[in-house]
Amino acid sequence: MSLRLPELRKPASVWEMKQIIELIDERIGELVRHRGENATGDYLWDDDKAKAEFFKLAKDRKHIRQKILDTKLS
Repeated sequence: MSLRLPELRKPASVWEMKQIIELIDERIGELVRHRGENATGDYLWDDDKAKAEFFKLAKDRKHIRQKILDTKLS
């Protein structure tokens, strides 16, 4: 699943980026079901693919949020 926006069209609007963040948040909510917490507060994952997708989506979300901030502050 690639979240990169095509470079051939105009840059995504802030609204479009917020919609992508909402979709990412929904998927992250689904992936959290594969995560459990032990008594020391560490997270244990029952599926390595879910863990990898969770961290990739979190990274993509952070990148998109930074693009929104750069757009609004520029």
